[in-house]
Amino acid sequence: AKAGISRRAFVAGSAGALALSEITTFSRSSRADNGEVVVMAWTNYVDPEIQKRFTAKTGIAIRGIPADSDQDMFTKVSAGGGDQYDIVFANAGFCPSYHKADLTEPFDLSEVPASKDLWPIFRENKTFPYLTQDGKALLYPSMWASFGICWNTELFQVPAPYSWKSLWDAPKGKVIVQGAGDDFLSIAGLALGVPRAEIYSMTGDKLKKAADYLRQLKPFQISNSSDAVTADAIRTGKAVVGQATSLGLAYRINQKAGKELAQIQLPSEGALGWVDGPQLVKNAKNRANAIKFIDFLMGDPDMQDWLWQANVFGMASQATSERIMKAGDKLNAPVYDSLGGMKPELATNMLFQAPSNNPPEWAAAYDAVLAD
Repeated sequence: AKAGISRRAFVAGSAGALALSEITTFSRSSRADNGEVVVMAWTNYVDPEIQKRFTAKTGIAIRGIPADSDQDMFTKVSAGGGDQYDIVFANAGFCPSYHKADLTEPFDLSEVPASKDLWPIFRENKTFPYLTQDGKALLYPSMWASFGICWNTELFQVPAPYSWKSLWDAPKGKVIVQGAGDDFLSIAGLALGVPRAEIYSMTGDKLKKAADYLRQLKPFQISNSSDAVTADAIRTGKAVVGQATSLGLAYRINQKAGKELAQIQLPSEGALGWVDGPQLVKNAKNRANAIKFIDFLMGDPDMQDWLWQANVFGMASQATSERIMKAGDKLNAPVYDSLGGMKPELATNMLFQAPSNNPPEWAAAYDAVLAD
């Protein structure tokens, strides 16, 4: 399994798992007068509450199709395309794969009125994989997160300059990592000094060195699907250091511990991370309604506040971010501040989670790590 599955499993678990029958409540049989829009996404983006609010506001019905991962969605769009879907969500690192396969439609962000509310960096930084050199977007940025190194300061110290190598300095068996094999190989590559731009193209001896280095970290604990598992392990000392998928993890640990127990920092080599959001499927039958859905989800203040509280990730909308901070405890402003929500520039230091250039070789490399 690749990046995306673990993160979304956590989101679904923390917001309350949704049965398939609940997610598809607003089906074709409930089509409104203004037609429909077909949206394939992780469960948190086709939640019944989102569907209910959008239909009430616009008269447009949603057919929400839940998916487990980027790979799952890519496969389904490849098979059905615009005949079956209008919108497909993705992590930004997967956008180039959709575009190369001619499955999605680049668009001007200005076509979505809500884009005026975005942090400028999410509109303008063309190093982000969802922005093309001619100013088009392959995805509308919704939420984002940067990973980091988190440790129990009473049991372990990570010295500056903070490095992924610190994971290898910890006592054996006391490291916890979250995600899947590709994530762990990527961290090993970063720790060895492989440039971010070359991580997912690692092959041959370079990939083998990353796998060998990762093997030296064994035995390591794996939290497949929950930040809560990682937080509890570091708080209790079951693990002393780990890779966190949210910069807010130390805040969560300290809040539960009732003291300043944990610290989190960005590694000097760069952190894994993601920006996610909706893409327009090429030749979508309901393109106009798709734009209306994106604008509602990303522009309606109440809907944006619901997304933040249900998911607890950084928001690409500057207007939403500022509203959260202004609302204080009412919208969990301390949590938002702790995870870097007011520092979107952190995204420039991220290695966007993406598929490797050679998935079978990477799968074999990670299998070799596990085999010993």
